[in-house]
Amino acid sequence: MKRIWILLIIMFLSCHKNDKNVVTFWHVMSGPLGSQLDEMIAEFNSIHPEGKVESVNMGSYDALVQKLMGAVASKTPPVISQMYESWTDQLYEAGFLEPLGNFVEQDSGFHLNDFWPVFIEDNTYGSVLVTLPFNKSVPVFYYNDDILRSIGVDTFPKNWDGFRSLCERIHSTGIWATSWPIDVWYFSTMLYQAGGTLYDGTDHQPRFNDECGVEVLTYIVDLVKDSLLYLNPGFQRQVEFLSERVAMIPASVASWAFIKDRPRFVMKVAPFPQGREPATVIAGTNIGMFLNASPEQKRLAWKFIKWFLEPENQMRWTEASYYLPTRRSTLQVPSFQKFIRENPGYEAIVEQLAVAKTEPKSKAWFTGRIYLNESMEEAVRLERTPEDALDYAARRLLVDLQ
Repeated sequence: MKRIWILLIIMFLSCHKNDKNVVTFWHVMSGPLGSQLDEMIAEFNSIHPEGKVESVNMGSYDALVQKLMGAVASKTPPVISQMYESWTDQLYEAGFLEPLGNFVEQDSGFHLNDFWPVFIEDNTYGSVLVTLPFNKSVPVFYYNDDILRSIGVDTFPKNWDGFRSLCERIHSTGIWATSWPIDVWYFSTMLYQAGGTLYDGTDHQPRFNDECGVEVLTYIVDLVKDSLLYLNPGFQRQVEFLSERVAMIPASVASWAFIKDRPRFVMKVAPFPQGREPATVIAGTNIGMFLNASPEQKRLAWKFIKWFLEPENQMRWTEASYYLPTRRSTLQVPSFQKFIRENPGYEAIVEQLAVAKTEPKSKAWFTGRIYLNESMEEAVRLERTPEDALDYAARRLLVDLQ
Protein backbone atom coordinates (compact mmCIF):
# COMPACT_ATOMS: atom_id res chain seq x y z
CA MET A 1 0.00 0.00 0.00
CA LYS A 2 2.86 2.37 0.87
CA ARG A 3 4.41 1.72 -2.56
CA ILE A 4 1.13 2.55 -4.30
CA TRP A 5 0.89 5.84 -2.42
CA ILE A 6 4.45 6.72 -3.40
CA LEU A 7 3.66 6.02 -7.07
CA LEU A 8 0.52 8.14 -6.88
CA ILE A 9 2.47 11.04 -5.35
CA ILE A 10 5.13 10.78 -8.07
CA MET A 11 2.43 10.76 -10.78
CA PHE A 12 0.73 13.77 -9.21
CA LEU A 13 3.97 15.72 -8.98
CA SER A 14 4.84 14.80 -12.56
CA CYS A 15 1.45 15.91 -13.87
CA HIS A 16 1.61 19.06 -11.78
CA LYS A 17 5.02 19.88 -13.26
CA ASN A 18 3.76 19.27 -16.81
CA ASP A 19 0.78 21.52 -16.16
CA LYS A 20 3.16 24.32 -15.29
CA ASN A 21 5.47 23.67 -18.23
CA VAL A 22 3.06 24.96 -20.86
CA VAL A 23 4.52 27.02 -23.70
CA THR A 24 1.83 29.35 -25.02
CA PHE A 25 2.35 30.22 -28.68
CA TRP A 26 0.39 33.20 -29.99
CA HIS A 27 -0.07 33.29 -33.75
CA VAL A 28 -2.59 34.17 -36.48
CA MET A 29 -2.42 31.06 -38.66
CA SER A 30 -5.92 29.91 -39.63
CA GLY A 31 -7.63 27.69 -42.21
CA PRO A 32 -5.40 25.03 -43.80
CA LEU A 33 -2.28 26.79 -42.48
CA GLY A 34 -3.62 26.78 -38.95
CA SER A 35 -4.55 23.11 -39.26
CA GLN A 36 -1.05 22.25 -40.46
CA LEU A 37 0.54 24.22 -37.64
CA ASP A 38 -1.69 22.58 -35.03
CA GLU A 39 -0.88 19.16 -36.48
CA MET A 40 2.83 19.86 -36.21
CA ILE A 41 2.46 21.18 -32.67
CA ALA A 42 0.53 18.04 -31.67
CA GLU A 43 3.31 15.89 -33.12
CA PHE A 44 5.95 17.86 -31.24
CA ASN A 45 3.99 17.47 -28.00
CA SER A 46 3.73 13.72 -28.51
CA ILE A 47 7.51 13.35 -28.56
CA HIS A 48 8.17 15.84 -25.74
CA PRO A 49 6.18 14.66 -22.71
CA GLU A 50 8.07 17.02 -20.38
CA GLY A 51 5.58 19.77 -21.26
CA LYS A 52 3.21 21.11 -23.86
CA VAL A 53 3.16 23.77 -26.58
CA GLU A 54 -0.28 25.36 -26.61
CA SER A 55 -1.46 26.92 -29.88
CA VAL A 56 -3.42 30.17 -29.40
CA ASN A 57 -4.85 31.79 -32.55
CA MET A 58 -5.28 35.53 -32.20
CA GLY A 59 -7.25 35.96 -35.41
CA SER A 60 -5.37 38.83 -37.06
CA TYR A 61 -2.07 40.67 -36.87
CA ASP A 62 -3.80 43.79 -35.58
CA ALA A 63 -5.35 41.80 -32.75
CA LEU A 64 -2.05 40.03 -32.07
CA VAL A 65 -0.01 43.21 -31.67
CA GLN A 66 -2.66 44.85 -29.49
CA LYS A 67 -2.86 41.83 -27.22
CA LEU A 68 0.92 41.48 -27.09
CA MET A 69 1.38 45.09 -26.00
CA GLY A 70 -1.38 44.73 -23.44
CA ALA A 71 0.08 41.47 -22.15
CA VAL A 72 3.60 42.85 -21.67
CA ALA A 73 2.14 45.87 -19.86
CA SER A 74 0.36 43.54 -17.44
CA LYS A 75 3.36 41.18 -17.27
CA THR A 76 1.37 38.28 -18.74
CA PRO A 77 2.85 37.74 -22.22
CA PRO A 78 2.88 34.34 -23.92
CA VAL A 79 6.09 32.32 -23.94
CA ILE A 80 6.55 32.64 -27.71
CA SER A 81 4.78 34.56 -30.45
CA GLN A 82 4.83 35.59 -34.06
CA MET A 83 6.07 39.16 -34.39
CA TYR A 84 6.98 41.66 -37.07
CA GLU A 85 10.37 43.33 -37.01
CA SER A 86 9.12 46.73 -35.84
CA TRP A 87 7.33 45.04 -32.91
CA THR A 88 10.51 43.15 -32.09
CA ASP A 89 12.56 46.34 -32.08
CA GLN A 90 10.16 47.94 -29.63
CA LEU A 91 9.82 44.87 -27.37
CA TYR A 92 13.54 44.10 -27.31
CA GLU A 93 14.53 47.69 -26.58
CA ALA A 94 12.07 47.70 -23.67
CA GLY A 95 13.66 44.54 -22.24
CA PHE A 96 10.79 42.11 -22.78
CA LEU A 97 12.44 39.54 -25.10
CA GLU A 98 14.86 36.68 -24.52
CA PRO A 99 17.31 36.74 -27.46
CA LEU A 100 17.24 33.39 -29.23
CA GLY A 101 20.94 33.84 -29.90
CA ASN A 102 21.46 32.82 -26.26
CA PHE A 103 20.17 29.35 -27.11
CA VAL A 104 21.97 29.15 -30.45
CA GLU A 105 25.30 29.80 -28.72
CA GLN A 106 24.73 26.85 -26.39
CA ASP A 107 23.41 24.48 -29.07
CA SER A 108 26.21 23.03 -31.19
CA GLY A 109 23.69 21.23 -33.38
CA PHE A 110 22.01 24.42 -34.61
CA HIS A 111 23.83 25.93 -37.55
CA LEU A 112 23.02 29.52 -38.52
CA ASN A 113 25.12 29.27 -41.68
CA ASP A 114 22.48 26.93 -43.10
CA PHE A 115 19.97 29.80 -43.21
CA TRP A 116 19.85 32.22 -46.11
CA PRO A 117 21.77 35.28 -44.87
CA VAL A 118 18.77 37.59 -45.31
CA PHE A 119 16.88 35.69 -42.60
CA ILE A 120 19.71 36.07 -40.09
CA GLU A 121 20.06 39.76 -40.96
CA ASP A 122 16.30 40.19 -40.58
CA ASN A 123 16.36 38.77 -37.05
CA THR A 124 19.51 40.49 -35.79
CA TYR A 125 19.33 43.77 -33.86
CA GLY A 126 22.70 45.41 -33.43
CA SER A 127 24.82 42.31 -33.07
CA VAL A 128 22.20 40.25 -31.21
CA LEU A 129 20.12 37.49 -32.78
CA VAL A 130 16.77 38.21 -31.13
CA THR A 131 14.27 36.16 -33.17
CA LEU A 132 14.21 33.51 -35.90
CA PRO A 133 12.14 33.28 -39.11
CA PHE A 134 8.67 31.78 -39.00
CA ASN A 135 6.50 32.50 -42.05
CA LYS A 136 8.45 34.30 -44.77
CA SER A 137 7.45 35.23 -48.31
CA VAL A 138 8.36 37.38 -51.30
CA PRO A 139 6.09 39.07 -53.87
CA VAL A 140 5.46 37.20 -57.12
CA PHE A 141 3.24 37.52 -60.17
CA TYR A 142 0.41 35.13 -60.95
CA TYR A 143 -0.51 35.22 -64.63
CA ASN A 144 -2.99 33.74 -67.09
CA ASP A 145 -0.75 31.85 -69.49
CA ASP A 146 -3.64 31.33 -71.92
CA ILE A 147 -3.96 35.10 -72.37
CA LEU A 148 -0.23 35.57 -72.83
CA ARG A 149 -0.01 32.79 -75.40
CA SER A 150 -3.01 34.19 -77.28
CA ILE A 151 -0.91 37.29 -78.05
CA GLY A 152 2.21 35.32 -78.85
CA VAL A 153 4.03 35.65 -75.51
CA ASP A 154 5.44 32.44 -74.05
CA THR A 155 7.53 33.80 -71.13
CA PHE A 156 6.87 36.29 -68.39
CA PRO A 157 8.96 39.49 -68.74
CA LYS A 158 12.28 39.62 -66.92
CA ASN A 159 12.37 43.41 -66.44
CA TRP A 160 9.98 46.32 -65.90
CA ASP A 161 10.34 47.68 -69.44
CA GLY A 162 9.18 44.31 -70.71
CA PHE A 163 6.35 44.28 -68.19
CA ARG A 164 5.09 47.66 -69.44
CA SER A 165 5.24 46.45 -73.05
CA LEU A 166 3.31 43.31 -72.15
CA CYS A 167 0.66 45.38 -70.37
CA GLU A 168 0.20 47.45 -73.52
CA ARG A 169 -0.21 44.34 -75.69
CA ILE A 170 -2.77 42.83 -73.33
CA HIS A 171 -4.63 46.15 -73.09
CA SER A 172 -5.04 46.21 -76.86
CA THR A 173 -7.14 43.01 -76.60
CA GLY A 174 -9.69 44.67 -74.31
CA ILE A 175 -8.58 42.78 -71.18
CA TRP A 176 -7.21 44.53 -68.10
CA ALA A 177 -3.49 43.85 -67.98
CA THR A 178 -2.92 44.01 -64.24
CA SER A 179 -4.51 44.99 -60.95
CA TRP A 180 -2.64 45.99 -57.79
CA PRO A 181 -3.45 47.26 -54.35
CA ILE A 182 -1.41 50.18 -53.07
CA ASP A 183 1.35 48.31 -51.29
CA VAL A 184 4.68 49.47 -49.85
CA TRP A 185 5.97 45.91 -50.27
CA TYR A 186 5.83 46.10 -54.06
CA PHE A 187 7.16 49.65 -54.10
CA SER A 188 10.10 48.73 -51.85
CA THR A 189 11.01 45.73 -54.02
CA MET A 190 11.06 47.96 -57.10
CA LEU A 191 12.93 50.67 -55.18
CA TYR A 192 15.76 48.33 -54.20
CA GLN A 193 15.87 47.10 -57.79
CA ALA A 194 16.29 50.72 -58.93
CA GLY A 195 19.26 51.14 -56.61
CA GLY A 196 17.40 53.01 -53.88
CA THR A 197 16.59 52.33 -50.26
CA LEU A 198 13.76 53.14 -47.87
CA TYR A 199 15.31 54.45 -44.68
CA ASP A 200 18.76 55.05 -43.25
CA GLY A 201 18.78 53.69 -39.73
CA THR A 202 22.21 55.16 -38.98
CA ASP A 203 21.30 58.83 -39.40
CA HIS A 204 17.54 58.21 -39.10
CA GLN A 205 16.67 59.75 -42.45
CA PRO A 206 14.01 58.64 -44.96
CA ARG A 207 15.50 57.81 -48.35
CA PHE A 208 12.44 56.63 -50.27
CA ASN A 209 11.88 60.12 -51.69
CA ASP A 210 15.13 60.35 -53.66
CA GLU A 211 15.30 60.08 -57.46
CA CYS A 212 14.99 56.27 -57.34
CA GLY A 213 11.77 56.47 -55.34
CA VAL A 214 10.32 59.10 -57.67
CA GLU A 215 11.23 56.94 -60.67
CA VAL A 216 9.46 53.89 -59.23
CA LEU A 217 6.31 55.69 -58.13
CA THR A 218 6.12 57.50 -61.47
CA TYR A 219 6.28 54.13 -63.24
CA ILE A 220 3.34 52.84 -61.19
CA VAL A 221 1.33 56.05 -61.62
CA ASP A 222 1.87 55.98 -65.38
CA LEU A 223 0.48 52.44 -65.54
CA VAL A 224 -2.66 53.73 -63.83
CA LYS A 225 -2.92 56.87 -66.00
CA ASP A 226 -2.62 54.78 -69.17
CA SER A 227 -5.33 52.32 -68.06
CA LEU A 228 -2.88 49.44 -67.84
CA LEU A 229 -3.30 48.95 -64.09
CA TYR A 230 -6.35 49.47 -61.98
CA LEU A 231 -6.37 49.69 -58.22
CA ASN A 232 -8.00 46.87 -56.35
CA PRO A 233 -7.91 46.78 -52.56
CA GLY A 234 -7.40 43.65 -50.53
CA PHE A 235 -7.93 40.30 -52.19
CA GLN A 236 -10.50 41.49 -54.73
CA ARG A 237 -7.84 41.38 -57.45
CA GLN A 238 -7.60 37.62 -56.97
CA VAL A 239 -11.32 37.32 -57.70
CA GLU A 240 -10.89 39.42 -60.86
CA PHE A 241 -7.91 37.31 -61.89
CA LEU A 242 -9.73 34.02 -61.37
CA SER A 243 -12.69 35.42 -63.34
CA GLU A 244 -10.28 36.07 -66.25
CA ARG A 245 -10.93 39.81 -66.22
CA VAL A 246 -7.30 40.56 -65.34
CA ALA A 247 -4.29 38.88 -66.90
CA MET A 248 -1.64 39.33 -64.18
CA ILE A 249 -1.65 40.15 -60.48
CA PRO A 250 1.07 40.58 -57.85
CA ALA A 251 0.66 38.82 -54.52
CA SER A 252 2.57 36.92 -51.89
CA VAL A 253 4.06 33.57 -52.84
CA ALA A 254 1.93 32.19 -49.98
CA SER A 255 -1.22 33.04 -51.98
CA TRP A 256 -0.29 30.12 -54.22
CA ALA A 257 -1.66 27.71 -51.62
CA PHE A 258 -5.09 29.36 -51.73
CA ILE A 259 -5.58 29.84 -55.49
CA LYS A 260 -3.64 27.00 -57.12
CA ASP A 261 -6.65 24.72 -57.70
CA ARG A 262 -9.18 27.41 -58.60
CA PRO A 263 -8.31 28.74 -62.09
CA ARG A 264 -10.13 27.39 -65.15
CA PHE A 265 -7.13 28.42 -67.22
CA VAL A 266 -3.41 27.65 -67.17
CA MET A 267 -2.02 29.70 -64.30
CA LYS A 268 1.70 30.25 -63.98
CA VAL A 269 3.80 31.99 -61.36
CA ALA A 270 6.92 34.08 -61.88
CA PRO A 271 9.28 36.19 -59.78
CA PHE A 272 8.88 39.96 -59.89
CA PRO A 273 10.55 41.53 -62.93
CA GLN A 274 13.94 43.07 -62.16
CA GLY A 275 15.38 46.56 -62.48
CA ARG A 276 18.97 47.80 -62.59
CA GLU A 277 19.88 45.62 -59.62
CA PRO A 278 18.55 42.16 -58.73
CA ALA A 279 16.47 42.34 -55.55
CA THR A 280 13.32 41.24 -53.81
CA VAL A 281 11.98 42.07 -50.35
CA ILE A 282 10.98 39.46 -47.81
CA ALA A 283 7.84 39.81 -45.75
CA GLY A 284 6.14 37.83 -43.02
CA THR A 285 6.81 37.37 -39.33
CA ASN A 286 9.45 35.86 -37.10
CA ILE A 287 9.15 33.95 -33.84
CA GLY A 288 10.29 35.47 -30.55
CA MET A 289 10.47 34.41 -26.89
CA PHE A 290 9.52 36.49 -23.88
CA LEU A 291 11.97 37.03 -21.07
CA ASN A 292 9.71 36.37 -18.08
CA ALA A 293 8.96 32.73 -19.01
CA SER A 294 10.30 30.13 -16.60
CA PRO A 295 13.57 28.32 -17.39
CA GLU A 296 11.58 25.13 -18.09
CA GLN A 297 9.27 26.96 -20.48
CA LYS A 298 12.21 28.55 -22.28
CA ARG A 299 13.97 25.21 -22.71
CA LEU A 300 10.85 23.60 -24.15
CA ALA A 301 10.12 26.63 -26.34
CA TRP A 302 13.64 26.47 -27.78
CA LYS A 303 13.21 22.76 -28.49
CA PHE A 304 10.02 23.58 -30.41
CA ILE A 305 11.55 26.44 -32.41
CA LYS A 306 14.57 24.30 -33.27
CA TRP A 307 12.32 21.37 -34.24
CA PHE A 308 10.05 23.56 -36.40
CA LEU A 309 13.09 24.90 -38.26
CA GLU A 310 14.53 21.46 -39.06
CA PRO A 311 14.74 21.02 -42.87
CA GLU A 312 12.19 18.19 -42.98
CA ASN A 313 9.68 20.20 -40.95
CA GLN A 314 10.36 23.33 -42.96
CA MET A 315 9.47 21.32 -46.05
CA ARG A 316 6.21 20.18 -44.46
CA TRP A 317 5.39 23.82 -43.67
CA THR A 318 6.26 24.89 -47.23
CA GLU A 319 4.13 22.14 -48.80
CA ALA A 320 1.10 23.27 -46.80
CA SER A 321 1.60 27.04 -46.90
CA TYR A 322 3.95 27.81 -49.84
CA TYR A 323 5.91 30.00 -47.44
CA LEU A 324 9.60 29.99 -48.24
CA PRO A 325 11.91 27.44 -46.66
CA THR A 326 14.33 29.29 -44.42
CA ARG A 327 17.24 26.84 -44.53
CA ARG A 328 19.26 25.97 -47.61
CA SER A 329 19.46 22.31 -46.66
CA THR A 330 15.68 22.13 -47.12
CA LEU A 331 16.37 22.07 -50.87
CA GLN A 332 18.07 18.69 -50.39
CA VAL A 333 15.02 17.11 -48.77
CA PRO A 334 13.59 14.59 -51.31
CA SER A 335 10.09 16.03 -51.04
CA PHE A 336 11.38 19.44 -52.17
CA GLN A 337 12.28 18.02 -55.59
CA LYS A 338 8.80 16.57 -55.90
CA PHE A 339 7.29 19.88 -54.78
CA ILE A 340 9.07 21.97 -57.42
CA ARG A 341 8.13 19.48 -60.14
CA GLU A 342 4.49 19.87 -59.15
CA ASN A 343 4.78 23.67 -58.81
CA PRO A 344 6.79 25.02 -61.77
CA GLY A 345 8.26 28.41 -61.01
CA TYR A 346 8.67 27.90 -57.26
CA GLU A 347 12.35 27.04 -57.53
CA ALA A 348 13.10 30.33 -59.34
CA ILE A 349 11.34 32.19 -56.54
CA VAL A 350 13.39 30.43 -53.87
CA GLU A 351 16.55 31.33 -55.80
CA GLN A 352 15.71 35.01 -55.29
CA LEU A 353 16.57 34.60 -51.61
CA ALA A 354 20.19 35.04 -52.68
CA VAL A 355 19.41 38.71 -53.48
CA ALA A 356 16.64 39.30 -50.94
CA LYS A 357 16.51 42.35 -48.71
CA THR A 358 14.43 43.49 -45.76
CA GLU A 359 12.38 46.55 -45.00
CA PRO A 360 13.73 48.67 -42.12
CA LYS A 361 13.35 46.90 -38.78
CA SER A 362 13.20 49.92 -36.49
CA LYS A 363 10.05 50.95 -34.66
CA ALA A 364 10.28 54.30 -36.50
CA TRP A 365 9.51 52.49 -39.74
CA PHE A 366 6.20 51.23 -38.34
CA THR A 367 4.89 54.79 -38.70
CA GLY A 368 7.00 55.64 -41.73
CA ARG A 369 5.47 52.77 -43.64
CA ILE A 370 1.98 54.12 -42.96
CA TYR A 371 2.97 57.59 -44.18
CA LEU A 372 4.53 56.16 -47.33
CA ASN A 373 1.46 54.06 -48.09
CA GLU A 374 -0.84 57.07 -47.69
CA SER A 375 1.31 59.22 -49.96
CA MET A 376 1.50 56.48 -52.58
CA GLU A 377 -2.28 56.44 -52.62
CA GLU A 378 -2.38 60.22 -53.11
CA ALA A 379 0.00 59.94 -56.07
CA VAL A 380 -1.80 57.03 -57.70
CA ARG A 381 -5.11 58.88 -57.35
CA LEU A 382 -3.42 61.88 -58.99
CA GLU A 383 -3.89 64.10 -55.93
CA ARG A 384 -0.13 64.82 -55.75
CA THR A 385 2.79 64.31 -58.10
CA PRO A 386 4.99 61.32 -57.21
CA GLU A 387 7.75 63.69 -56.08
CA ASP A 388 5.45 65.81 -53.90
CA ALA A 389 3.79 62.72 -52.42
CA LEU A 390 7.07 61.09 -51.39
CA ASP A 391 8.48 64.33 -50.03
CA TYR A 392 5.33 64.82 -47.96
CA ALA A 393 5.66 61.32 -46.47
CA ALA A 394 9.33 61.99 -45.68
CA ARG A 395 8.50 65.27 -43.93
CA ARG A 396 5.84 63.59 -41.80
CA LEU A 397 8.32 60.90 -40.73
CA LEU A 398 11.00 63.48 -39.91
CA VAL A 399 8.57 65.34 -37.64
CA ASP A 400 7.97 62.11 -35.72
CA LEU A 401 11.70 61.50 -35.38
CA GLN A 402 12.43 64.91 -33.89
